[in-house]
Amino acid sequence: MPFKDGVKNKTVVGVKSKMRDCAPWACHNRGMARVFRGLLATAVGVTLLTLGGGASQPARNNDPWLELPQVGQRVAVDSTIALDQPPNSVQQLVLHIPAGGPAISYGTIHTKVNTESADVAMKSTSGLDGFLLNVDLTGAGGFPMLPGRNSVELEYQDQFGRTKYYNFLLEFGGGSGAAGLKSRGFDVIPSTKAPEKRAGRLFAVVIGISHYTKGDAGAQINDLQYADRDAQAMLDFLKSPAGGGVTDDDSLLLLNGDATTQQVRHALFSFLTKPEEQDTVVIYIAGHGAPDPLDPRNLYLLTADSKPDDMGGTAFPMWQLQDVFDRVLKAKRVLTFADTCHSYGFSGLRAGTTSKTANNLVNQYLQRYASKGQRAVITASDISESSFEDAKWGDGHGVFTYYLLRGLKGEADANHDGVVTAGELFNYLQRSVREATDGKQNPRAVAGISSALTVATVGKTRAAVVGPTGARAR
Repeated sequence: MPFKDGVKNKTVVGVKSKMRDCAPWACHNRGMARVFRGLLATAVGVTLLTLGGGASQPARNNDPWLELPQVGQRVAVDSTIALDQPPNSVQQLVLHIPAGGPAISYGTIHTKVNTESADVAMKSTSGLDGFLLNVDLTGAGGFPMLPGRNSVELEYQDQFGRTKYYNFLLEFGGGSGAAGLKSRGFDVIPSTKAPEKRAGRLFAVVIGISHYTKGDAGAQINDLQYADRDAQAMLDFLKSPAGGGVTDDDSLLLLNGDATTQQVRHALFSFLTKPEEQDTVVIYIAGHGAPDPLDPRNLYLLTADSKPDDMGGTAFPMWQLQDVFDRVLKAKRVLTFADTCHSYGFSGLRAGTTSKTANNLVNQYLQRYASKGQRAVITASDISESSFEDAKWGDGHGVFTYYLLRGLKGEADANHDGVVTAGELFNYLQRSVREATDGKQNPRAVAGISSALTVATVGKTRAAVVGPTGARAR
């Protein structure tokens, strides 16, 4: 390192200038001692720089941060920045990992953009100030920013093997009303194809958890008000002729205490082996979804018997949903509706756990897992947004499910052909829910949603009616 070499050279020169005045054997020993002391002091100085500096170094915040050079903005960890610029205005990300903490194992540094690994587009440099990670969003096939919220994740290990994880959110577009809806980038999903007629049988797994098991001590999961009621209403619709007339044998309802981790696993890994390729499957989930307070890299669906202090051993891992969609489900047509919320509902967490305000990427990862092929997934809110519920929506519903049911019953049938498609339903939901919550909640669907999938068959349609605004967040 240049700084180290400079000190070493200066020390050697100093020793040579004094060697003329001593006996050869003495000068040799004294000179070597000075060289050793100089090298030792240099090594100690470099070590202190790496591990946190000496007493003269002021205390500093060693959290990484994200720089957006094209728009001149800086983003702190676990926070969201709202940008007025269009998504394509950001084509480069610069992640800063400051010096001053334990040394970082370079090979463990990984980045993701919108859940996709961006390591191939990353170039890193290091210096006395720490690491700079430059991510070219136009390289390696492209990692474009999208309308709405986008996530950037950073993970690495220090010299002691401790994993560090951070994320950042970038939001493009905002405001309320039609102008805000357009600026947020929610373009209408075109229905260019005729609705796909259902073939085979209809299967459904419906999960709603309002009440969570309470232990004697420690962290608790706060209850919801209407998640169980939402789930029951959803299954009731699916049993109706308009919803497809699913039978009791082909449907599974898990409410509250019945929705344990074991039962949820049975529903997803065993019950869902029954549908064949030509069948249609509906999966509906209402409840809490959250990152582990002890390791926010890991995301979970909070089942009725989950424990915040032991989510790894008691909750349902979100990444196992990928196995459900890739390895269990044979049906090509799968509709997934997720009304999980940003407000984790944890109380009594012990010191040192993740902040309640940390970003929640559950919805985004669910979309990634559930949206392959002819499969549609619609989540109740955008990344790390709250999902609202209130008694004024249908005498007690989450706002998403309230409008979901209204849309399925005909209000989403934009072309009045008696069929509600996935594309029509999402267009209806994104407008109705956003307006009902004054822009605070924005349903999200993956860009590749199969818009022609039939989700309901109705006799006649009505214009959408937007309900009252203002409610408590889940």
